[in-house]
Amino acid sequence: MRQPLRRTTALIATAALALSLSACTAGQWVAEAPPAAGVQAETGGLKLRNFVVVSDDAGEAVLLGSITSRDETVTVDGITVAPEKNDGTFADPQELAFSEEIYEGRTINFDGTQTTFSSGDLLLGRLADVNVAFSNGQTMNLKAPVMSAEHEDFAEAYEKSKG
Repeated sequence: MRQPLRRTTALIATAALALSLSACTAGQWVAEAPPAAGVQAETGGLKLRNFVVVSDDAGEAVLLGSITSRDETVTVDGITVAPEKNDGTFADPQELAFSEEIYEGRTINFDGTQTTFSSGDLLLGRLADVNVAFSNGQTMNLKAPVMSAEHEDFAEAYEKSKG
């Protein structure tokens, strides 16, 4: 009677282990893909994804990320960025000269060419308070990390923004 019990236990354990190892990524994980450094926000049908500020030591910066509108066509009416200071407070917000229509079910991506700005208050490794205003009256806020323009994950986008 001990033999069948051991086999049954071994089979159950093997099946559980195989299921747990195969279910996590379902074969879609890419070892070379870095984790996303940016932050997300979602309200209703609007989604802000992977927002990050990339800056050099002098405060020349670019905002990267994407916005999706799931339910309606809206326009981004304005974006402001306020850098976090050493004392944990935020500097005065700076308005970015950006406006673009997002059609229902579509996504726009900030590749850096239209979202550049300069602020001597930007500190690498700190946060920036980012507000995005939409034509439907909605405003979304998130605290985006400030990353170095020399970081290998962001250097190409930073250089592209410099044209």
